[in-house]
Amino acid sequence: MSNLVINYGYPCQDVYAIKKKIYATIEQSNSDPINIEILNQIICLFFDLLLNETYSSEIEGFQKIKYHIDRNITQSLTLSDIARNLHMPLKELNPLFKSKYNITINQYIRRKKIDISKSLLYATNLSFQDIATFVGFNSQSYFITTFKAIVEQTPSDYRKCNKKQNLV
Repeated sequence: MSNLVINYGYPCQDVYAIKKKIYATIEQSNSDPINIEILNQIICLFFDLLLNETYSSEIEGFQKIKYHIDRNITQSLTLSDIARNLHMPLKELNPLFKSKYNITINQYIRRKKIDISKSLLYATNLSFQDIATFVGFNSQSYFITTFKAIVEQTPSDYRKCNKKQNLV
């Protein structure tokens, strides 16, 4: 089960919720005891098949990249990790992605993280450090620098401005 979460970025709560439902169903039935290790292998196989269907050849490469980033946006994402997880050549990632979205993968990741940060600044009172950590920035200072470069104001100014507008 951990393999699904770590290797495929599948949402942890979904994997374990399904696992609990399966175990509860087995416990409610009056059948012979089942080998837990075999059950875990069956569940992993199910998720492998599900993920392979999601990443089938019908889906364009740029869509696979975007989908993977969107599902794992709060983690630290590198091009080599993305290439490895999607079984794609590293040198093809950026050209493929940029041909569709006119933006590099790293630019997309930064903008996506900042969009989430803007929502958190607006809707919560989380500290900048907490927000930076949540969206996967390595440091608060890098978060603030990136935020200012994209939004053209500091997170503090953004929060103040949007809180005032919300009160009016």
